[in-house]
Amino acid sequence: MRFSANLNIIIKAIEKASNHISRDFVELENLQSNPASASKFTSASYNRVKQVLIEDFAKFRPEFNIIFSDGQKVSNQEESEYSLIIHVVDGIENLLRASTDFTVSIALIYRNSNGQSEAISVAISKIIGGELYYSEKGFGAYLNNRRIRVSKRISKAEMLTVCDDIKLAQDLKIMPRNLGCKTLEIANLASAKIEQIIYKKTNFEFFQPFFLLLKEAGGKVVEDEEKYILSN
Repeated sequence: MRFSANLNIIIKAIEKASNHISRDFVELENLQSNPASASKFTSASYNRVKQVLIEDFAKFRPEFNIIFSDGQKVSNQEESEYSLIIHVVDGIENLLRASTDFTVSIALIYRNSNGQSEAISVAISKIIGGELYYSEKGFGAYLNNRRIRVSKRISKAEMLTVCDDIKLAQDLKIMPRNLGCKTLEIANLASAKIEQIIYKKTNFEFFQPFFLLLKEAGGKVVEDEEKYILSN
């Protein structure tokens, strides 16, 4: 897949940030017996990655709004048509414990003249393991340079479901299961590693843009009053 200029900038920024976090991960593996030091080091790593992303986007796309999942906003311009939604480290508890299930994830949102917004590009990078998931609206979904599609498993006996809420899982009579990293779960569904995800809608604003990856991989999103059901 040939990248658009915007997606290319997003991916290059993630790659630059990845160099820092890969080195930090090795150090965190050695700090697991000292929780206080591991926590301090993880916080410092998070801030380093955030600063790299801020500097790159300020240089190459200064007109874009930057909105971080932790609530921080940079260069917030009411007139801008484009906004970047950034998870500096999604799955930070996993990083803290030197587990590889964390990502650096970025979505580009476009707001048209009618004030309607939609995700047009996303990139999700599982740093440890070298998995880069990306998509643009209308151009499919990819893992590194390979086109991905959702699983064709439809038998309930074969389907693997992720659900991050114990009560919801009990109501649906399924086993509660999650990775502690929602963007990675969405990427796994898009690449046929799981078949279904059920999320409560509470505090989900910063994850909705990443549904684009799933939709471009042929997946579906169903929404009701209290939950999202993502499936193949």
